[in-house]
Amino acid sequence: MTPGELDKVEELHDRFAAWLTEQVGAPVALDAFSVPGHGGFSNETYVTAAEWDGARRGLVLRLAPAGPGLFPDYDLDKQARVLEALRAHTDVPVPEVLWREPGDAALGRAFYVMKFVDGRIPPDRPGYQFEGWVKDAPPDEQARVLDAGLDAIVRIHRVDVDHAELGFLDRPEHGDGPITQELGYWRAYLDWASDGARYETLETIYEWCVAHRPPEPSTRGLVWGDTRIGNLIYADDCSVRSVMDWEMALLGPPELDLGWYLFLDRIGLQFFPPLPGFMDHDARVVAYEHKLGRALEHLDWYETWGGFRAACIQIPLVTLAQADAQATDLAGRERNPLTAELLRRIT
Repeated sequence: MTPGELDKVEELHDRFAAWLTEQVGAPVALDAFSVPGHGGFSNETYVTAAEWDGARRGLVLRLAPAGPGLFPDYDLDKQARVLEALRAHTDVPVPEVLWREPGDAALGRAFYVMKFVDGRIPPDRPGYQFEGWVKDAPPDEQARVLDAGLDAIVRIHRVDVDHAELGFLDRPEHGDGPITQELGYWRAYLDWASDGARYETLETIYEWCVAHRPPEPSTRGLVWGDTRIGNLIYADDCSVRSVMDWEMALLGPPELDLGWYLFLDRIGLQFFPPLPGFMDHDARVVAYEHKLGRALEHLDWYETWGGFRAACIQIPLVTLAQADAQATDLAGRERNPLTAELLRRIT
């Protein structure tokens, strides 16, 4: 961090300590903030610990980005409500939300505070396939990691969204039905991310997805949105202790999650050999279908759609990740492994 960035983090730390003292009604000793080794630009996250009333507690503070982010809007309160609903009404393991502040009076932007969940997280940068505890684990342990991840995804897809009161994840402003809503949301997202430019490759892929859209599913369930084992916290025995990162949650069919998951994994396999303990894609689909209790439908389309969504997110991601992103030519940003794989799939 630059000195200016450090000053802002210290100021945020002091404001949070004062706010926390008000919430608990007792003096608080707050550790310095640390940034978790996983995750990206979608939210600003700090890990810390605080002591009051003689007890020490691990905390995670999650805030909307201070500047531009990966998404046009950040509803931190909605994210916290998803976690609260899942803890109250389901067996999906998620962090406990301790407080949520939808306004910006306390820290200058919306935030929520979670109880820290200890465990092992597959690394994101570089990915768990390149280095870290998953790659270094013996094949039988890798197999347990994969299987527990699939079990966690199935738990999500078995959630009774009415019982869990998750209807607020519906997106009627983009039409009726999950597929129509997906097409509408990501059409608007691409327009926002492009900011007046035109990405011909992504326009071609979007038109293909519209022309080949599957029928609306007969039922809607909970969709995690960012389905990756890098968003899971594992215990030492490879069971899943917590499912993280719910900013992309929506209502729809399980295929939306599986398409995203399979496409991103397929892209990763262009750069590293498969882990010896991981099943190939076909075997994973069969294993998942067995756990879910039904066959997945139109999976080729959903995988292409997942890739399109990921490619759209690359547009603001490049801007955020590279200081000279504005100097990067438009055509160059369209030539990347994601769009190359997508073009291969639709031609």
